[in-house]
Amino acid sequence: MTFERFSVKARRVVVAAQEQARLLKHDHIGTEHLLLGLLDVQDSVAAKVLHQLGYDKETAQVDVAAVVKPGTEELSGHIPFAPHAKETLELALREAQQLHHNHIGTEHILLALIREGGGAGAKVLAQRISPISKVRAAVLASVEGSQDVAAGSWPAGTPATEDTVAAARALAGGAPVGSHHLLEAMLRAENSMAARVLRELGVDPDTVAAKIDELDPETTTDANPEEAAARKMDIRLVDDEVHLILRDPATVTLAKKVTELSDGLIQGVGPVAGMFVPLWRSTNHLLLQMQRLLEPEPEEEDGSAESKVAKAVRTVLRPRLRR
Repeated sequence: MTFERFSVKARRVVVAAQEQARLLKHDHIGTEHLLLGLLDVQDSVAAKVLHQLGYDKETAQVDVAAVVKPGTEELSGHIPFAPHAKETLELALREAQQLHHNHIGTEHILLALIREGGGAGAKVLAQRISPISKVRAAVLASVEGSQDVAAGSWPAGTPATEDTVAAARALAGGAPVGSHHLLEAMLRAENSMAARVLRELGVDPDTVAAKIDELDPETTTDANPEEAAARKMDIRLVDDEVHLILRDPATVTLAKKVTELSDGLIQGVGPVAGMFVPLWRSTNHLLLQMQRLLEPEPEEEDGSAESKVAKAVRTVLRPRLRR
């Protein structure tokens, strides 16, 4: 297969997929490697869409490891594409053509991945993102110039709208943006018409925030399994140990089964250590994010839109973290 029409980032995805196959000692490049490759190019449309849907490379590595075993021999030289991966790359061209694009980008590879559907990459995505059609909707919402998007996209927004949407994404923290995130972000948007109207009607932002925290979105159309599980999590420091506590029934049931099979405690030693690395990395990333929120605001605030949004989000989240 030739890659002349692939964008620079799409070519990087293919190279990254080959490297992922090599790291896993696989003698072929499958759709699971393409998925890891898409997430490896973090500044691509595909990676941003997947992150928006709450799916990152660490999660993908865990999911792939659960369905595909690593090989036993080091590989060198060319690694061929497996049939599902080859079909995915061919479908990427069709996706680009349907959107009237003259290049094949990472977004087209992601659309093709879920369209092909039979490979491991699509299957692990479907286990995390339900329905899988959310991926296509998110890609189309992020891509400019397609006929599909033109019919259903928002018109150009005012600065207040852009600030509100950015703040809502930040409040969602990687989970899908819900109506409650938009509501709170709207109330916090500085000098926006919506905030002014709501405040003149007596709607207090802090009261709304407290009610959002009190109510369970699980009974609404904003429900999603990731946020439901996250609401049952704690991080505690006990002496010199960090305790990560998960209480959602699915994880508890799975942990019981694993501990039964392993006959007790599971530790990150020997070959098992590598399986613990994504959890360690994700936990440290989360703690660093919280540290940035709780620390005094940087003196170099420059008044830019990005800075204003970051300040608003810190103001909203800081008291919740200090409970």
